[in-house]
Amino acid sequence: MADNPPPYRNLFLKVLPPRDLALLTPALQLVELKQGEVLAEPNLPVPDVTFVDSGMVSLLTTMQDGRAIEIATLGRESIFGVLSALGNHRSTVRAVVQIDGAGWQIRAADFRSAVDRSRSLAHLVLLGSELTLAQMQQTAACNALHSAERRLCRWILQVHDRIDGDVIELTQDFLAQMLAVRRPTVTLIAQDLQNAGLIRYRRGRITILDRTGLEKLACECVDEMRSKTRHIIAELA
Repeated sequence: MADNPPPYRNLFLKVLPPRDLALLTPALQLVELKQGEVLAEPNLPVPDVTFVDSGMVSLLTTMQDGRAIEIATLGRESIFGVLSALGNHRSTVRAVVQIDGAGWQIRAADFRSAVDRSRSLAHLVLLGSELTLAQMQQTAACNALHSAERRLCRWILQVHDRIDGDVIELTQDFLAQMLAVRRPTVTLIAQDLQNAGLIRYRRGRITILDRTGLEKLACECVDEMRSKTRHIIAELA
């Protein structure tokens, strides 16, 4: 009797037809994604395609002086390195694991070979790229138009959607970098949210106490990205 397929949590892998998933399965490996691990650097080849299964990955744009800003967050609805299906892909961003988790990885060459044999997998490449681009566009608009408080609430909710539990382990410095604000700004906003009973914030640990309250304070980008994600995933199903 054949073994049961792994319980994939990545949304793209979950909805792939069995015959197309079978083209990937022999080469897929489940790997740990540890906080701080770098999956790609700008201008360097992307050796593996990663179907994020749990945790979260940040895509960062870096400046010459070393500063960086988050331009997208990838969770179980995402595929990192999907453009490798089109050739020897070089990353345009720095990809860093932000929240511990796991991912199903496949060598870029093996992924290209599978895509060449399946129209559904070619469609997956298109949709995976479309979703990441949509996340980048929404994040750019959010960073430009919304207040730091609304962006922090949006960010906390995005993380909460992708983890198991209510505790987020991150430093103030990292949060400030992600939101392109100064560290004291993060401290003041976090204190306000704590005083309102929405979170508890202690030494790089955010505990979510009132998700409904955070939803009310967050910008519309949270619902917008959820809607886009559902629409894009439904196109593959």
